[in-house]
Amino acid sequence: MQKLKFLFFTITILVLCGSQSLAQQSVSPEKQALIREFLEVMGGQKSANEMIDMMLAFQEKESPKMLSSLIEQDKNLTPTQKQELQQMTAESAERVGKRIREFLTQRMNIGQMLEEISLPIYDKNFTESELRDIIAFYRTPTGQKTITLAPKMMMEAMMAFSEKFTPKFQEFIKETTEAELAQLKQKLQNGNGKKAVRKS
Repeated sequence: MQKLKFLFFTITILVLCGSQSLAQQSVSPEKQALIREFLEVMGGQKSANEMIDMMLAFQEKESPKMLSSLIEQDKNLTPTQKQELQQMTAESAERVGKRIREFLTQRMNIGQMLEEISLPIYDKNFTESELRDIIAFYRTPTGQKTITLAPKMMMEAMMAFSEKFTPKFQEFIKETTEAELAQLKQKLQNGNGKKAVRKS
């Protein structure tokens, strides 16, 4: 049974890899060149890195704020415990943010991934003539301005979305972060926090 499962898994992976390869092979060399030119005009790896930086900055800013708010609202914690937990969550958020950033910038080739994803999508949705029109537009001053402003506009849109979305989503986030907070409180009680609590 295990051998059959492994065989099925292997065949599935091969089919998926084969379909990805076929998708790229079915795109004509001329069209592949146009799509790559379009990606280059749009900023390619640089734009992807800028977007990642903005998303990470947003996540690094918002996550600690949510945890901090929960700590302050917890009536079962002493002021000393709250202070220690605030410090611990700040350090934890910094460690997680650093690891995510290292993973995305050092272990992932975003540019190559973007190209692999874009080739079949742009091939399916645009003709060669349309791709030339799009490239021509993005080479104009207005097109270049659009590319330059796109990350900033995206960030503004994300901020506006967060303001509308967060209140409705807050209960779910609260449940999730409370589970993490419970672990930190347990660590506080079992570790160095005991000394600080006794002194208060």
